Amino acid sequence: MYPADTPSEKLVDKLGRHSFLSLWCYLKPMKPVGKGGGEHCDMLVVCDPHVIIIEIKECGVTDSGRIDVDWERWRRSAINKAVGQIYRAERWIKRAKHVIRRDGTAGLPFPDISRRQIHRIAVAFGGKRKVPFQMGDLGKGFVHIFDELSLDRVMGELDTIADFIGYIRDKEIFLNSGKKITITGGEEDLLALYLYNGRRFPTDHDRIVVGTDLWDGFTGTEEYKNKKAADANSYIWDRLIEIFHNDFATCGLEFGNSLEEVDATTRIMAREDRFSRRVLGKAFNEFMGLTSEGKGKIRSRMTASPSGILYVFLACKRGTERKDRIAELHARCFVARGLNPEYKTVVGLATERYKEDAGFSLDALCLEKPDWTEEDQKKLIYLQNELGFFKAPVQSTVSEDEYPVA
Repeated sequence: MYPADTPSEKLVDKLGRHSFLSLWCYLKPMKPVGKGGGEHCDMLVVCDPHVIIIEIKECGVTDSGRIDVDWERWRRSAINKAVGQIYRAERWIKRAKHVIRRDGTAGLPFPDISRRQIHRIAVAFGGKRKVPFQMGDLGKGFVHIFDELSLDRVMGELDTIADFIGYIRDKEIFLNSGKKITITGGEEDLLALYLYNGRRFPTDHDRIVVGTDLWDGFTGTEEYKNKKAADANSYIWDRLIEIFHNDFATCGLEFGNSLEEVDATTRIMAREDRFSRRVLGKAFNEFMGLTSEGKGKIRSRMTASPSGILYVFLACKRGTERKDRIAELHARCFVARGLNPEYKTVVGLATERYKEDAGFSLDALCLEKPDWTEEDQKKLIYLQNELGFFKAPVQSTVSEDEYPVA
């Protein structure tokens, strides 16, 4: 990732990395040499099947004495130009096979066009909420428009790709529903309405007015504060993703050391929304607490995510060969898949038993197995009986509220 050039680009780059992972973020991606060259847009985020096109314009509002003229000039410079660039970038993407970084090297392939979902984001800096503007289909597809304040608040709150995509997708449907919708507040007030309503927009009213005090009212509730405190566990999961990605970047992985393979596993882990990450981070933290050196109470655990993905955690003795650890992890993921037929995808994470003031390594793999055969069942029984992998698993159920009541 190359450094951003302007203050607005630096903010978007920072928020993009925080929410979407640097593996997927491309600042100022390029068009193919020989086909016009130059930049596609300010930022691309590619997470199959999603492609987010982000264009940034920074322009102050003039004061000529004619407010209507000043507003129109700002809209042309800050919004219309950004929207035009987004549409042009989308045309190029339709003909491209993969992202081209600023240095000309190939990035991730674009999702197949049959399942590709394009999301258009225009970021208009400098209006300071003096200028009214609209979002929607501005000629060639729906464009979401953010100012500097709303971008910071929305991406700060929806800081996973699952949460962010879910919101802008539902918002697009809501604003295109034909209902009479008046927004006097900012984008964050619209987000507050969405979150307060259980991550849904209201559908049982013909006319909806979004005021200016929804965000402050929502974030001031005890339930919201309790959620933020409970979400501390979720950032354990973020840390695991970061470690896995950094190991790939520094060639520290023992397997699958290619961009596509790392992306496949990381994408599943990072597609977990903030609530699912809380459940998974809490489960992983508890699991590691049971694997301290000298205790060895538990070697492996299966944990189901609310997203429908099954995870297997494995903690081996320190000094275990990585290849042996990975082999065991793969076998345990296989057994877990067989014991839980409703889960077709299993992700495994392996590390060492916890030891205070000691480092650790991390291995991860993804097992996608839609079908289960008689031969698979025989192999499962062998792994259980001969190696003891999940031979007599103890099941437990936990409950978790997204907005806990004190």
